[in-house]
Amino acid sequence: MKRDFLVLLFLLIITTANIAQKDEVFPRISPNASVSQVIGYTKITIDYCRPAVNDRKIWGALVPYNQIWRTGANEATTIQFTTDVIIEGHKVPAGIYSLYTIPTETEWTVILNKAFNVWGLTYMPEEDFLRFKVKPTISNYIERLQFSFSEITERSASAFLNWENLQISFKVEVDFVNQVHAKIKEVLAARPRDAALYYKSAEYAADHNFLLNEALQWVDKAISINQNFYAYYVKAKIFFKQNKFTEANRALEKCREQGRNNKDFESYDTLIDLLEKQIKEKLN
Repeated sequence: MKRDFLVLLFLLIITTANIAQKDEVFPRISPNASVSQVIGYTKITIDYCRPAVNDRKIWGALVPYNQIWRTGANEATTIQFTTDVIIEGHKVPAGIYSLYTIPTETEWTVILNKAFNVWGLTYMPEEDFLRFKVKPTISNYIERLQFSFSEITERSASAFLNWENLQISFKVEVDFVNQVHAKIKEVLAARPRDAALYYKSAEYAADHNFLLNEALQWVDKAISINQNFYAYYVKAKIFFKQNKFTEANRALEKCREQGRNNKDFESYDTLIDLLEKQIKEKLN
């Protein structure tokens, strides 16, 4: 009998929540919000609602310690990744997850849960995908709960949650090199006679100091299609990154030779002179 009552109560909560979502007339007390950040080719989006402090005690009171919190208000807070990511060292497939937390005074548990299209109080532990720990820190006062991104690089960003005077954060990383490599190969396969695309891909690899052996193949392919002076400049850059300074110097000589009758060559004089100076410093 007690079990039947609990089931009916659960269904009543869900039904009431669904009606509230479908028949909203007035602005929400805790308004909806969304924040996104792109890292490499990956877009991260957090959708949530923003409750206010409103002169209330938050931690250990409105948000009890040692209990599941929806990490916001209204519907469950969600976090979405358009590609696979790594969160605090854990691999997470692309997708949408609800974001729950269990706060304590000294440590929080952050939970990614696969049941994401739910009212925030509808927590299903059997759908947990990942749990990890973070430490709360004191921060500047924030009246309304706020998610944000900071510490952003090409390969990672940190997601921050701030409310009242507390802050937590966690790091999201992407497999930047493999993502770029896959994208370059995809585009080159679609445009196999585009010399500029080959040497620009090679230059990107040189500038980021990865895939250098393959970058040499790309720039040689560009040269086989069109002996543009800039392709030889890129080849010199790659050799320089590989500490092959004699080969770099020869490639730069070829760059100048090919550029003699090119009206665009003068625009690159400064870059070419700088690389030549760096090469000669290594040769001497």
